[in-house]
Amino acid sequence: MSKQSSLSEVIADNAADVFLKENVGSDIFIGSDVENLIAKTAQVIYQNIDDPKFLGALINYKDKCFVVLNTHQDLRARYYSAAHEMWHLALEGSMLGRQSEVIKTAATQEDFDNERAADHFAAALMLPKKIVVNTWYKYVQQQEAPNPALAKEAVVRIAEVSSMPYEAVCRRLDELHLLMSRDLLRWTREEWMAYLEQAGFPPSPLDNAANFKQFAGLSSFIKKQVDKGQMTLMEAANFLTNSDPKQAINYLKLRKEKVERQLSEDENG
Repeated sequence: MSKQSSLSEVIADNAADVFLKENVGSDIFIGSDVENLIAKTAQVIYQNIDDPKFLGALINYKDKCFVVLNTHQDLRARYYSAAHEMWHLALEGSMLGRQSEVIKTAATQEDFDNERAADHFAAALMLPKKIVVNTWYKYVQQQEAPNPALAKEAVVRIAEVSSMPYEAVCRRLDELHLLMSRDLLRWTREEWMAYLEQAGFPPSPLDNAANFKQFAGLSSFIKKQVDKGQMTLMEAANFLTNSDPKQAINYLKLRKEKVERQLSEDENG
């Protein structure tokens, strides 16, 4: 682990701890509520994009923050992506309370690995150390004969109560020096799904996507900016190209009509 990666993780871990203490506590799993927590300070936009590389994004425009989440991914991955974006959102505002400026300053250090910090923040936020350790000991260490089979079962159970991806749970357990077999770090989602079926676990809705789109807040915000003259029709069209293409086309039509009207007036003038 590099010095900067270590620094990024320490700062992110501290930020997650502060956020939990300021908002929800560290003795529960946030799960799906992460999206509601984001919605308190930003407009959440849901997109259904068939692109495995696009998980989420933070857009900051005129002091207004938008968090975009891809609903094409399964729910576990979506909630993890939301937590990842919350790190970026926290650096934009005061979600971290009195520690906000201190953490923001630390995150501006040269060569700071911001994406690594976001991933570590997401893990520490969604899988708090205290409750993960307690849950692991209950499922594994306190059993008569702790073994790798119990470890696999515990990963699944922690993933279920936390609404997190199996791979993320394994990485978090490894960070906390709890994972009994590091071979599990190499398991893919497909391998975990095969194990679930083989072990007889019931299907979980968290392993499926909830495909939908929702971006009314963004479209209304853009409309207000256009009406106030704070955004051009072309800027509005470009901004909504992916989230609301129908409205983007309308703005392009309005711009074309405006240009043609202006040309006509110039010719007649």
